[in-house]
Amino acid sequence: MAAKQIQGDRLRGHLEAMILAILEQDPAHGFDIVKKLQDRGEGALHMREGTIYPVLYRMEASGLIQAKWDDSQKDRKGPRRKIYAVTRKGHRQLAQGRQEWEQFVNVVGGIIGGTA
Repeated sequence: MAAKQIQGDRLRGHLEAMILAILEQDPAHGFDIVKKLQDRGEGALHMREGTIYPVLYRMEASGLIQAKWDDSQKDRKGPRRKIYAVTRKGHRQLAQGRQEWEQFVNVVGGIIGGTA
């Protein structure tokens, strides 16, 4: 049975941490990040590339990730791709985000019940 999709407003505030968690494993370009989020979300997350790029630009500007042009596939058709990777600051932010998430789940779970 397919998972019920999570609405975009519920993801707000968590998207940066989710992107950092994806990039923590391997650098990736925007399309791959979207695909990995959808795969890991087991069908519950649906987002377009257009949603993620403003977040990536903001994260790059704040020093959480760094981008470089992927020149490894020069013969590939289509636009050049930027490959995004987590910086030290991004790793610290992810660790903090995980602590905040754990606290959030514990507090809200304690109030509304159920299991995480």
